[in-house]
Amino acid sequence: MRALRCALLACVLLAALAGDAIPAVPPPALVCKLPRDSTGMLPPTARHGIVSHLPQYPVLSLATPRQRARSQLILDRLVAAAKRGNWRDVRAARRAGYDTTSRERKLGDRSVFFFHAERRQEPRGKSIFDFTRPKALIYANAPGRPLVLVGAMWSTRDGEVGPTPAGPILRWHSHVVCKEGKKRGLAPLPGGRCPPGATLRQGASEMLHVWFTGDLRSAFATTGPKRELCAAGLLPRDYCRRL
Repeated sequence: MRALRCALLACVLLAALAGDAIPAVPPPALVCKLPRDSTGMLPPTARHGIVSHLPQYPVLSLATPRQRARSQLILDRLVAAAKRGNWRDVRAARRAGYDTTSRERKLGDRSVFFFHAERRQEPRGKSIFDFTRPKALIYANAPGRPLVLVGAMWSTRDGEVGPTPAGPILRWHSHVVCKEGKKRGLAPLPGGRCPPGATLRQGASEMLHVWFTGDLRSAFATTGPKRELCAAGLLPRDYCRRL
């Protein structure tokens, strides 16, 4: 993994204006460098980057009052849409077009993981970031428990730059993937290797997560904010005690 981090470092992409995604043609290989004086992480002002190089939480004080108000509006409308659509009920989510079929557990697997229930492809509206219609609903999948709604995800198409109407609070991340032709990128094999015919590169699509934690900072965490999700009662107590 260390070799992988050294081989593919994140770059700061141009910030997108509020509104539609900005079409872009990615170069053959997105091999970028972090700032010279960095400690392996992008600065908190970054709005785009490889997931492992973005800070977990946004720094709210870096946003303008208008940007903070926008982020709160996004969160409030997402929560309202979740209540209106009853997304906590996986049957209602399935009727809304989301594939709620999670992977089968291997024998003895007692892990708690975040399952992304993606919706079927739909014609795009005016913007890729319709915060009342996520690309995927995120559920906590714990052994012996029903799926619990914990967040939502949006994604861009290859080469698009996600809009950031809430400034540095709303950040899009990409992953290092094994890419073969036009096929969807897959996670690298152990040790950062790719199967024959695939190339290790920064994925050309971006993702954004929003979490149902109840507070603005952790709601816009890059990856699942487990402690805050525990405080909100969305993860099993025995799992939370081990954090």
